[in-house]
Amino acid sequence: MKLTDADLGVFIKKVLKLDPGKRKEYLRQVDYLIERLEKKINEDSSFSVLRFTKTGSLTKGTVLRPRDGCGVDADVAVDLDISEAKKDDVDLLHQTIRKLLIAVYPQKKESDFEVQPRTLGIHFHDSGLDVDLVPVVPIPAEPGYGWQPSSQGDTPVKTSVKGQLKFIKDRSDRDPRFRPLVRLLKRWRNHQELEKFRSFTIELLLAALIDTQGTAPGLEEGLQRFFLFVAQTELKTPVSFPENGNVSKYPSDPVVILDPVNSENNVARRLQDSERKEIVAKATSAWETISAASWKSGKGDTLELWKQIFGRSFVIEE
Repeated sequence: MKLTDADLGVFIKKVLKLDPGKRKEYLRQVDYLIERLEKKINEDSSFSVLRFTKTGSLTKGTVLRPRDGCGVDADVAVDLDISEAKKDDVDLLHQTIRKLLIAVYPQKKESDFEVQPRTLGIHFHDSGLDVDLVPVVPIPAEPGYGWQPSSQGDTPVKTSVKGQLKFIKDRSDRDPRFRPLVRLLKRWRNHQELEKFRSFTIELLLAALIDTQGTAPGLEEGLQRFFLFVAQTELKTPVSFPENGNVSKYPSDPVVILDPVNSENNVARRLQDSERKEIVAKATSAWETISAASWKSGKGDTLELWKQIFGRSFVIEE
């Protein structure tokens, strides 16, 4: 039997989607953090911090409900008042943000500030919220753009946080099923242990399908066309967007999905060929499983097949 949007909506509401009240609570906490940080830099200009921009899945409205005691992640881009010449000095970028955090939260432990290759994180024990502060070195000649450090220690990447947010909002405005599909696919990714298949990569592939095939006629159909696209192309076909203009040459990476705000940035460049093959194999299996489920006459048989894709918590009834 085919599943309706109402059927899949139950799974999204009961298992995947963060309660609206909880999302507002987390967003208020992020806003309060930003307010405290802004108050401090307004009092003391020595912190070399210019501004903050909320980003990530909490802001986009695609965050998943936490599971197994894990909290929710929120991302904040931090524009630094640092010369472009120092954009490669990741330690300096982290130290600049950490200095500000310690000034605002002197009572916090050193372990509450976690340094990662690309971000500096702060953990709030009471709510379980983790905020990743992403340093950005602005490009004066290109307003709205900045350099972000690489998560793998490579050269910094030029991007526009606000441009990326606008791009995702444009596609989600065009297709009301965009956000629910992102949640479903992130859950599939997690259940299938495809850790390297980043959320932004999933969002861009869905956006490309909206551009080329229009809005998804239904959630099940939206999943099927995503899985079929991955299976048929084997992720070997470069993906770009109208925002990229005419692209004369694509990178030679195993998977190429261009950043819509920077044609020279392949957001899928970290995917190795072995990881590409694994994603393709599991997407092919998911397409075949949903196809088989749609031909089953009994609800129980149908659900058992869907649970192979999303796990034992998959439900379609309140």
